[in-house]
Amino acid sequence: MAEVWPAVNTWSDALEREYEGFVAALGRAVAARRCRRLDQCLADPSINTLFDAPTDRRLNLSVDCADLPYVLRAYFAFKRRLPMGFVSALRGVGDDPRYMTRMRPTAWRDWTQYRTPRALFRGMTDAVHSGMYRFAPEVEASDFYPVAMRRDALRPGAVYYDPNGHVLAVTEVRDDGTVFLIDGHPDGSLTFKRFGEAFAIGTRRLGGGFKRFRGTAWDGRALARTPNAALPLFDGVSQWSEGVWQGASGEADAGPRARVSYHAWVRETLAAAGTVRDPVRDLGESLEAFCRDLSDRADAVTLALDAGLAQQPHPHTLPWNIYGTSGDWETWSTPSRDARLKAALRELTALITESLREAPPGRREALTEVYLATTRSPACTVTYRGSDGQPVSLTFDTLVDRLWGLSFDPYHCAELRWGAPPGSPERQRCGDGPEKLRWYLAEQPLRNQIDRFYGVATPLDMGPREPPDIDPRRALGLATR
Repeated sequence: MAEVWPAVNTWSDALEREYEGFVAALGRAVAARRCRRLDQCLADPSINTLFDAPTDRRLNLSVDCADLPYVLRAYFAFKRRLPMGFVSALRGVGDDPRYMTRMRPTAWRDWTQYRTPRALFRGMTDAVHSGMYRFAPEVEASDFYPVAMRRDALRPGAVYYDPNGHVLAVTEVRDDGTVFLIDGHPDGSLTFKRFGEAFAIGTRRLGGGFKRFRGTAWDGRALARTPNAALPLFDGVSQWSEGVWQGASGEADAGPRARVSYHAWVRETLAAAGTVRDPVRDLGESLEAFCRDLSDRADAVTLALDAGLAQQPHPHTLPWNIYGTSGDWETWSTPSRDARLKAALRELTALITESLREAPPGRREALTEVYLATTRSPACTVTYRGSDGQPVSLTFDTLVDRLWGLSFDPYHCAELRWGAPPGSPERQRCGDGPEKLRWYLAEQPLRNQIDRFYGVATPLDMGPREPPDIDPRRALGLATR
């Protein structure tokens, strides 16, 4: 390590800008589906701005959401001979370190404690988890700090922590304030996301929201983290203050209907001066993002089927919490992914409703046109491999109709994973016996639930008996099933 990674440089504004460019380039590649895993992205010299063949051709990196920001930062630090460290252990109140409260770091490691960079990457991915992002702003021994909501502050390489247990890396902040991100998954895949209500902010003490890596300095013996008072972009209040959010509307109290949500405040605050929001463009991009998420789900379901989970007997019980667990369920199930799909559809429908309120002439027609053009494109059709090996294609409308029937359970057949209706020829391909079908029916209340809950039990009867009505077609006045 002393030979290949001497800390001869220090973090500077110029190196931070270079890091932003490195992450932004990866984000563009993931968005274009030029690579699906981090090691694939890094092994491509047209994507990786730091590529060198001796190092990167042989990389084997499988990262989940919590690993991704750390590994990106460590990889860049390695290539630019910068110091790198991370929190390696913590304590708090609760049993699962990913969802504890009152978190405090208890151990730290730096790059000099590993024999090689590869050993560091392996050790880091083994040690870090989403709990490493769950510190309150005043915990200055952590690796991150909450960032001010400004265009010069929220840049590629920043992270978003959803206290429900998900982490994403920012790759772009557009002039209209839209934030784009990438995230990792337990199966090693990377996906591209548009920031919205699918991602929760949580409370200040849980450390949710946008963050940046703290500055670090190496004195030859130990790594020092920059305290909050020395961080010009630190803001430990605004992201959790509804009073601050409402200030974005320009009215002290515009009434409940006009109140600004956290996600709307983020976008309005980050928008460049003079930028005019285009609701028709917003709808088209939101639909494209939703279709991209559907395609990503198809990849995840295929991986679970290829891993043979559907051929195994169903366990006697579900995990205590279906969203935050470990083992095969964490790797191959999709309850969190499916819940985010439903939250995104809810936001999409709300976008249409809000765009039509006091709308100018022609707005409904323009929204309908972009809705139909986008949802009828090939990118919004999902094709999966049925239990008989034959392909099955599902249109956007079919997927919206089936949304509440999509099974998150990796032990179910492909047809149940995609909500095939009872009695249909498609459903008849499924070979699941009575026991698995009982589980599918029993899990319906959990499928009817949009919001995720971590750190608590998720029994079969936790969700509502009937799903909510969030159909965007109804908001546009289009025919539905």
